[in-house]
This record gives sequence, C-alpha cells and structure tokens, in this order.
Amino acid sequence: MKKIVCALMVCLLSISAAYAKGNFKFAVSEDLSYDDNIYSTKDDKKSSFISSTQLFANYLSTFPGTALKFGANANVGYNAYTEEAAKNNYVNAGLGLNLGNKLFSIDENFLYTADSATSELTDRAKRINNIAAFRLKTSTEKMFSLGFVVSDIYDKYIDDDYSDLNKNRINAGLQVHYNLSPKTSIYLGYLFSKISYEKTDINDSTGNSVNLGVTGNITAKVKGTAQVSYDMRDYDKEKEGADNNPGIMGYLLSLTYDPTFRDTISLTGERKMEESRYANNRYYISTEVGVDYKHEFNTKWSAGIFASYENMAYPRFVDGVKRSDDFVKVRPSIGYKFKDNLFASIWYQLKNKTSNCEFAEYTDNKVGAQVKFCF
Repeated sequence: MKKIVCALMVCLLSISAAYAKGNFKFAVSEDLSYDDNIYSTKDDKKSSFISSTQLFANYLSTFPGTALKFGANANVGYNAYTEEAAKNNYVNAGLGLNLGNKLFSIDENFLYTADSATSELTDRAKRINNIAAFRLKTSTEKMFSLGFVVSDIYDKYIDDDYSDLNKNRINAGLQVHYNLSPKTSIYLGYLFSKISYEKTDINDSTGNSVNLGVTGNITAKVKGTAQVSYDMRDYDKEKEGADNNPGIMGYLLSLTYDPTFRDTISLTGERKMEESRYANNRYYISTEVGVDYKHEFNTKWSAGIFASYENMAYPRFVDGVKRSDDFVKVRPSIGYKFKDNLFASIWYQLKNKTSNCEFAEYTDNKVGAQVKFCF
C-alpha cells in the first residue's frame, strides 16, 4: 500500500511540475568540524575531524492564473570522518515535492540518512524514511470549516541486522476549525494512527489522540501552531511486565516571533510517546522544548543561538530503577555574508545527557565552520 501511495504522489506532483513555470536555485556547502565524542559515550571517548559536503537544488513555481504552487527540493551529501572511516562515513540524500494552495497540500518527502553512531535502537545504521501526506481545509473564509489530514510514514533500515525495526505508521485525522480570520483559526481535532512492524507484530499498536489548538497568525508578530492533546496507545498484543494501554497529556509548539526587523525568535516543543526497546519498556515519554534566537547586526554580520531541553522518561522499572534521561543541547553561531550568494559561519555545539542510569550519560563538544555558495 505504501509503495502505491508514494508512486501515485510522485507521479501526480511530477505531472503538475510540467504545467507550471518557475525557477531553479542551487547551492553547495562545505562544513568542517571537530567532534570530541563521536560515539556519545561516557568513557573511552573517540574524537574525529568531519567533513560534510552538501549539494542542494530547489524549484518553486506557480500555475499561471491560479494560486496553485508547486515546489521541489533535493539534496545529496557526503560525510567523511578521520576516525574509523569505513564505519562512520556515509552518504545522505533527500527529495521533497509539494503541490498546494491555501486550502490543500500534497507532500512527498524521501530521506536517505544514517542514525547516530550510538543511539538506543541502532549503531551507525543507514536508514530510509519516506513521508507522504495530504491535507485539506474546506474553507478559510467561513466562520466554521473542516480539516482533513492523511499521512503515511515509512522507516526501513538497509542493514538486515536492524530489519526488526522496519515499520510503517498511518495517520488519519479530522479537525473542526473556528476561523478567527482567513489566516488564523482555533481547532478541535481527532487523530487515528496505526503502527505496524514488518518483521514482528509484538509492538504493533493503534493510537487515538484528541487535540485542541490554534494555528496561523496568532498575533501581529507571532505565527505558527500551539496545541495540547491527550494521546492514547493500545498495543495489539499484550506483553508481560509492559504497559499495554498507555495514555499521556501531550503538546505541540511551533511558533515564530519577530520583535524587530533584525530579530527572530522561534519556539518549538513536543510531548509524545516514542518507540523503545529498552528492557520491558515499549515506549518512553519525550518532553522537549527548544528556543532559536537570530539577530542581524547589519547587512554583513549576524549571530544566533539555539538551546533545547528534552526529558526521556521510561514507564517501567528495570533493576529497581525507572530510567529518566535529561538531554541539553546548546549551539551558538556567528555568520558573515560576503555577497548576496556567499555566506560563512562558525559555530560551537554542546550536547550533555544525564541519567539515573549511568550507561546513558555523556558529554559531547563539537566546533566547526561552514561556507555556503548559492547560484
């Protein structure tokens, strides 16, 4: 089913592109960095110099005489490590297609990447992710309207050692909107989801979520989405010692605030259940918030800082301990624009993870410089 959906969407979006007129834009970037803990471990740290070369292409067009837009973007890159190159070097690639207007959108996003060298579920594992989505809103002019969303999310690992992690998630939702204006609405929604694993069905589950939120231009200088929800999950098969019917209060934040023409502040956050294989924990609760601040000093110089915090709480006791991890990330940067199409930046990144399970703790420092040329 997922292959048919993706093929139909790519075909539809490609045909649409043939009838639209627009422009291509290209870019190339080179990022050189040094990482003092590439395996994210507490002890026996390994460092490496890293080179990341990326190529980008973007296409945006509007159908003549309509508000219908078509967009496409693609990227490919090579990431090279001086430490254990055979294990850590990898190629990344992506392709995104979008067709839509203010009432509907069709999206197809493909990603080929590699998971971090050390994570809960995998080592340095190459992975394919594909997301196909359709969204529709019946009106932005009327006081009340309906919204519909359907999406298919597919994850597949290239290495057979991780084939039991291959899964597909289907989402289908309905929203009732109260439109405060053509660009702002309050909504009440319901979302159904189904997670299916390819190799084993022990962790297959059905999800139900009821949500309330506001989206669009919330104030004159704030736009985005803010949502609260109650999320429930029902596992198809019971597993001894595990939670089989969990439910949590969740939230979703994606807000942008422009206090001045030189300043931008972005607030992101989410609370949700994430898949887990840690002992008898089928999931963990991720509670995350992040702030990104950018300032332009003049036409040449700019600076920014990103900071985020995430708590990962596991519901079941393991050896008498209910695991809880706290993850902090801070990334300041300084940018310089040589020309309208030539940019450079330097940055530093700190990642620190603390836990009541010592094996999960680590500190990672990374520093780098990037040059980007657009044409």
